[in-house]
Amino acid sequence: MLYKKLEEMLIRPGRSNFISVTGGGGKTTLLSSFGLHLRNRGYSVLLTTTTRVQAPLYHDYGADAVIQDEVAILSHEVVKNRMVFYAEGRSMDVKKAFAPRDEVLEILAGRFDCILCEADGSRGLPMKIHSSRDPVIHERTTAVIAVMGYPALFNKACSVVFGEESEEVVDRRYLERYFKDPDAVLKGMAGLPGVVLVNASETLDENGLAQFSSLDIPYPVVFCSEQKDLIYAKI
Repeated sequence: MLYKKLEEMLIRPGRSNFISVTGGGGKTTLLSSFGLHLRNRGYSVLLTTTTRVQAPLYHDYGADAVIQDEVAILSHEVVKNRMVFYAEGRSMDVKKAFAPRDEVLEILAGRFDCILCEADGSRGLPMKIHSSRDPVIHERTTAVIAVMGYPALFNKACSVVFGEESEEVVDRRYLERYFKDPDAVLKGMAGLPGVVLVNASETLDENGLAQFSSLDIPYPVVFCSEQKDLIYAKI
């Protein structure tokens, strides 16, 4: 249900699609699961990054092919109904896979139907305040998915928001500023189609939903479970 809806909202059939995924609280899961959905829908899919992600040795992306070398990806035959993971491997850090060169991504964007790109890092926290260095939105991006985790709600910001030092509780007042902050979850989305996913919303109730209601958010907000492929609410 979730991934079908994302396809309807963001994917342009017959054209190149480059989806940048930002924020925290489920980016890598989204990358894999949405990619599998698109592959099963007949698209050729590439999973990659403009920053760095878990190396495929440490995370199963579900890809039909795993490539960590520039020469190999450029010579790879792109096939419909197939999903490829590509990010550069480095011997100095085998736990991470690193961003390809922009020129390589430019070439690949013209070959694959859909590129899903992790464009951010949050060290596992469900929300994020960005710095001047991130997110890294590639110029070929056609849409952005900004992810945040519902479990952050009603916790101290310093413990659940990457880059935040305030001990203020994450509630409606905090969220109102968060969505207006130029360095928060919407950074990099201006002028692009997009959606905000509030992931891990299995415990969503009226009180939780009320914290988001009437906020000035210029994108659809979808309360969902990426793991269960479910939508619980949409505002």
